[in-house]
Amino acid sequence: MTLSPSFRDTKWDNIKFVLIFLVVLGHIADIYAGISFATGVMRFVIYTFHMPLFIFISGLFGKRNIKEKRWGRIASYLVLYLFIKALDFIAKWIANGTKPAFHLFADGSVPWYAFCLFAFSLIIIAVDRFDRRYVFVLSVLIALIAGYDNEIRDFLCLSRIIVYFPFYFAGYCLDPKKVAEKLSGRLVKVLAVAVIAAVIAVTVIFYDDIKDVKFLFTGRNPYGVFRPGCPWAFLVRVACYAVSALMSAAVIALVPGSKNHLFFSDIGARSVQIYALHFFFKILWFGLVNSRFGIDGYFTSMLILYEILVAVLLTAVCAPKFWAPLFDKVLKIPERKED
Repeated sequence: MTLSPSFRDTKWDNIKFVLIFLVVLGHIADIYAGISFATGVMRFVIYTFHMPLFIFISGLFGKRNIKEKRWGRIASYLVLYLFIKALDFIAKWIANGTKPAFHLFADGSVPWYAFCLFAFSLIIIAVDRFDRRYVFVLSVLIALIAGYDNEIRDFLCLSRIIVYFPFYFAGYCLDPKKVAEKLSGRLVKVLAVAVIAAVIAVTVIFYDDIKDVKFLFTGRNPYGVFRPGCPWAFLVRVACYAVSALMSAAVIALVPGSKNHLFFSDIGARSVQIYALHFFFKILWFGLVNSRFGIDGYFTSMLILYEILVAVLLTAVCAPKFWAPLFDKVLKIPERKED
């Protein structure tokens, strides 16, 4: 989630700030979506685009590692995956008081993203010599077919690798400056507002009918969680792809850039550390603080307000620069020098 030093645009850092905050908020909303209609709607809308757009941006700025086959940087994603898994394991142990289950090669929680970046890089290195149009179309077709296999889930994060690869590959194939320029016009911004408003309206009106589609937006579930045995279930994933693409384009169009890095630009630039740390503190907050003092009980009629306040708190805890040296060590594996 860190931009290449060769291209630093505050617009993309600002977008990453919005996205990382929504990642934190979405994980908090998971707790209350089952008991709050408003939270359920908010979570659904967030899930339609926040990770697809994050992955697309990672593809936009992951070109150098892949093209130059910087194996140390690529391997650092795997190290980050293991690091986040260790943090989650420790947090659950502290919060629950008992040793939690640990599966090294399967993940349905936060670490999957880092493992997917590792896998995406290797896949593109393997297929980069082929026509990119065919690779993209084939990746989408594989994702549509894979949904029928109930065994493709969290092992090696395989489901998410398959489902989200088209977004990463699309980013890899495009230029960030051209993407920003194409989505900067006034008419595009008007359409962007209309898209977001339409998605929110449809979600509010038809929430009870479509709420289970959220499990497809996560990328980790087969069609069986939505329509078991349904032959046309692939069309739901087609619709999910379309909604994710439109919402992502709308967010890119509406989030402004700036001449100088503001506080939220700097936070967006440090999104990798927030992503890695926030779930650790979320587990501790809800497992130790909230469960002991029942703080959410004071927000019974305003759960979304509580969720936003906790999201702000966790983001603030994870964003400071003093965490940076830790992640510099985790992410910067020395490149092997050729003789």
